Parts: sequence; C-alpha cells; structure tokens
Amino acid sequence: MNARPIATIGVALTAFLVVAAVFTEALAAQIAFSALVGLPAGLAAGVVAGAAVRTRLWRSPSARPALLGIAAFGYALLVAAAVSYAVPPARDLVSVATAVPFAAVCAVGVGLLARRYPERVN
Repeated sequence: MNARPIATIGVALTAFLVVAAVFTEALAAQIAFSALVGLPAGLAAGVVAGAAVRTRLWRSPSARPALLGIAAFGYALLVAAAVSYAVPPARDLVSVATAVPFAAVCAVGVGLLARRYPERVN
C-alpha cells in the first residue's frame, strides 16, 4: 500500500489543527477575533508540514511509523468532530476532553502497527 499520500495529508491536517488551536487559544485574551490569526497560521503550518512529508521525510523508512501516527491523530480528530456534528445524541459525549485522548490512542496504535509491519508501508 502506498501510504505516502495518506501520511502527507494527515500530517498536514494534524499540523493545521494543532497550530490553529494553539494560536487561537493563546491569543483569545488579547484579540477578540483570535481565529483570524490562528486559522491562517494553522494553514501555513499545514502546508509546510505536508510539503516536508511529501518531499523529504517519507524517504526515511524509520520515520514512517511516526509520520503515520501523527497523521492518524489528525484523522481521528476529524472523525470525532464529524461524529459530534452529525450525530446529535453524541454531542454531549464528544468534547475536546474526550476527542484528544481518543486521537492519541489512535495515533499510538497506528504508529505501533506501522512499526510492527513495515513491509506493508512503502
């Protein structure tokens, strides 16, 4: 399986989500519309991270499990947000306090599986 595009998009998504959230929360007390700063910063970080994975980082086979784990973190957060949005009874259950640990468990699981079966990830 060619996991390079999956890792590239996932790492870019993770970088976007993390940087946008950190900038937005850090500037929330000083700037009323802190998301106007956080979202472009997250977008820039996502583009840079995705380009780095696509052009350089994927060449190292030892880095692939970590890259896939980071990608899984972003995908899991996206799934948690989609479930929270699409399934009204789940809105009370899905929050940042539950989505981030869920994403972390997914990231560790994918990273360990990719490390265990490196021949399946090229």
